[in-house]
Amino acid sequence: MTDQPPVRAGLIGCGSISSSHLKTYKTCGIELAALCDRDISRAEAQRDEFGAPETPIFDDHRELLQLPDIDFVTVATPVAAHVPITVDALRAGKHVACEKPSALTVQENQQVVREARLAGKKVIFFSSRMRWGMATMAREYINNGELGEIYRVDVQYWRRRGRPGIDIIPDAHWFLDMERAGGGVIMDMGQYFMDLVMDLVGWPDITSVYGATFRGHDYDLPADVRFDVEEHCTFLAHTDGPLTFSFDMAWIAHHEAKNCISILGTEGGIRLGGGEPFTFYQDKGAPWRWVDTTSSWKDRVGGGEHAYREFIQAVRGDDTGVGTTPEQALKLTALTQMAFLSAAENRVVTPADLGAL
Repeated sequence: MTDQPPVRAGLIGCGSISSSHLKTYKTCGIELAALCDRDISRAEAQRDEFGAPETPIFDDHRELLQLPDIDFVTVATPVAAHVPITVDALRAGKHVACEKPSALTVQENQQVVREARLAGKKVIFFSSRMRWGMATMAREYINNGELGEIYRVDVQYWRRRGRPGIDIIPDAHWFLDMERAGGGVIMDMGQYFMDLVMDLVGWPDITSVYGATFRGHDYDLPADVRFDVEEHCTFLAHTDGPLTFSFDMAWIAHHEAKNCISILGTEGGIRLGGGEPFTFYQDKGAPWRWVDTTSSWKDRVGGGEHAYREFIQAVRGDDTGVGTTPEQALKLTALTQMAFLSAAENRVVTPADLGAL
């Protein structure tokens, strides 16, 4: 790859997450070709830190997309702008690396699937950030059949106090606005966990969901700031086989923080996350002969860097199955929307309730 010219990218959206993308550009050898933000001062600040004096900046993404020498764009805006900008980029002949979550609705996500296929361009979403690290070990155990038949996946993620726009990233009030963010914790951290466990078990079809949401903790916000997203979301998702998922995720809880993924199979089980060692549980061929295999291995490469490196390969024609793809993102969007609808109507929801998929 060293004898190839650098991949050139434009970044659209210069808010709090943009610095992470631009730092990864440098690490991965991606050349920053242009910046765009409706607030020009934010684009200028990122140019000063990561670009060159001649790096062009725009306040309209459509102008950036007219540049002929850009290979791909990163979309790092609030969620409501993801699909419109992604579609514009695809129609302009650009590959797209978009922040998570992919879309506000199933219908939006379906449009991205269609447009990407029509354009013949690669699109990834950064809900894939957690697919590396200890997850690579979990994938090896699963692919080698060492868990047997997987019948249950459980995700618990609680923050003690971590609502974006209130407790952390205080200026990012869009996280709290359903119209712009599409939801609260399930659209924020939830997308990472759903992507990770769905990817580990092969993206099964979800047949039904039952869930509940809660918002009710104290907060201090200006009167003109909308806060109508959930703080806590819990739901159970069934497949057409024995596998069931449970998700319990909170931005705020009067409890110790939690971060644990459990994967249960007939021959073994896995625990990962939460700062604890990766652990594989088994009976070593005989009932009650308990054997716990642990590893403290750490991946020194961040998930964003992994994703960009695979994306660059795909852009250059060597696609190893980089994700999160539009088709995978559609499954995440459907799962999310079923959880919200179930919580709102207090009933079991199926894909048919969302319309044709």
